[in-house]
Amino acid sequence: MEPREFKSYVYGHFARISKALSSPKRVELVDYLTQGPKTVERLSAETNMSTANTSKHLQSLLEARVVTFHKEKNYVYYSLADDHVAGLLHTIKHLAEMQFSDITHVRKDYIDRNERIHMVDLKEMMTQLRNGEAVLIDVRPEDEYINEHIDGARSIPVQNLKEHLSSLPKDKKIIAYCRGPYCAFATQAVEMLLINGFEAYRMEEGIHEWKEAGSIH
Repeated sequence: MEPREFKSYVYGHFARISKALSSPKRVELVDYLTQGPKTVERLSAETNMSTANTSKHLQSLLEARVVTFHKEKNYVYYSLADDHVAGLLHTIKHLAEMQFSDITHVRKDYIDRNERIHMVDLKEMMTQLRNGEAVLIDVRPEDEYINEHIDGARSIPVQNLKEHLSSLPKDKKIIAYCRGPYCAFATQAVEMLLINGFEAYRMEEGIHEWKEAGSIH
């Protein structure tokens, strides 16, 4: 193999990955799949796309070997090819935040509600949970909690939170987390908790950050 032929070959394969992630919708699909396997129908609902368009985007990701799939009865479940894909997405997000500062401003306005939502970081949460000062709730859909969750967290999907308020202690801090910095589930949960008299906080980090800290259950 000649030098130029070699370069064209390897860089062509590198470009297949970047091409697969060149669509905002495909990046969004990958982001949802970091939380665990999902059906085409579920991903369609999450991304507000038709099933046909969702399948088309998934096919592009499949061809680039970014995702894989398996069948269960009448459903097809997609998942990430491996943890390196989640790591790549995390790096892309971090780089985008560094290069485009307006992303951070928009996120803070939308997720933090102009700093009206009080935050705790991962280290603070771990300390408070260990000392019995706080209760940690996972407000993602239950299947995502079952797939993987932070040790010590209690599953209360945000849409079910209202009916579980009476089971939460008012003499402890309630810390909510969801899919990470760009997920609003925890924000919605904290808003409801504050309205109902709880001392509530949002944790910005999600499963990926917890795994990086080496404390996953």
